[in-house]
Amino acid sequence: MEHLNLSIIEKFFKGYSNHDLRELQQVLAEDVKWVFPGQNLLSGTKIGIKEVILFFDKMGEIMGKSKAQMKKLVMGVNDDYVLECQHICTNREEGPNFDQDMCVLWIFKDGKIIEGKHFTSSQVEVDIFFNML
Repeated sequence: MEHLNLSIIEKFFKGYSNHDLRELQQVLAEDVKWVFPGQNLLSGTKIGIKEVILFFDKMGEIMGKSKAQMKKLVMGVNDDYVLECQHICTNREEGPNFDQDMCVLWIFKDGKIIEGKHFTSSQVEVDIFFNML
C-alpha cells in the first residue's frame, strides 16, 4: 500500500503537468515554501503556489534542454516527510554539466505539502551549471 504522502506528491506532479490550479491547491499549502540552495539563477526561497509553480517551470525548461538523466537512489517516507534521493546527470552540448547526487525533502502538514528543500552533493557544480544558461 502506497503511503499517503507519496500519493500527495503524485497528485502534485499530475496537477503541475496539467497546470491545474485547483488540483494544486488541494495538495499545496497556500503559503508553501520551496528552497533551492546556492548562488545561482534559481536559488532562494519561493513562497506561495504561484512562485513554486514558476520555479518548477524554470527548472523543467532547463533540465529538458539539458537532456537530464535521473536515477532514483533511495526514498524514505513517514507521516511528516518524504526524502527522495536521485543521481542526476545533465548532457547539454554547450556549457557546463553536472553529474551528482541530489535530494529533495518534502514536508507535509494536514495532508498538504508545506515545504520542499533541495540538497546537492556539490553546490559549486550546481551553481556553475545554473549560472551558465
